[in-house]
Amino acid sequence: MAALGLALGMGAALTGCSGGMAWLGGEPPPDDNALPPAVSPSLVGRGEWHGGLSRAQSTTYLVARNAAEWQSLWDLVGTRVPGALPERLMALGVFLGSRNSSGAGVEVVNTRVEHRDGMRDRLVVEYHEFDQSSRNTAAGSLTSPYAIVLVDWSDAPVRFARVP
Repeated sequence: MAALGLALGMGAALTGCSGGMAWLGGEPPPDDNALPPAVSPSLVGRGEWHGGLSRAQSTTYLVARNAAEWQSLWDLVGTRVPGALPERLMALGVFLGSRNSSGAGVEVVNTRVEHRDGMRDRLVVEYHEFDQSSRNTAAGSLTSPYAIVLVDWSDAPVRFARVP
């Protein structure tokens, strides 16, 4: 619930979902601009950022399609924006929230289009959580891992899915 308040309090219209697949900003209504079935956004050649510290207190998913959302995403990271959001791209952010392990991390491993009969297609963002604290001598430190990737711009609704 804290993630919802934080995301809504940022003033930007952020789209995403929480761990139980409930939409933070609500899934947009269907329209004629859905992704064509053959389009699959690619991570190849796009920007990617990872870190162990962010301002997220709980699991939060964000999609940035414009400058205001891009700024809000980096506000949640707690750092300056690395530059303007490139044209024809959007950012997908996965924030794990507070973890009691310095080895905790997250990575976006895949994006794909999910086709749904009688409904608008949506973009699925698959991410993997990991914990390498057994290899880290500072295990037990409080962290808040995040991963941000750039993909081709789409107005399709986005669903985040944790994968093993």
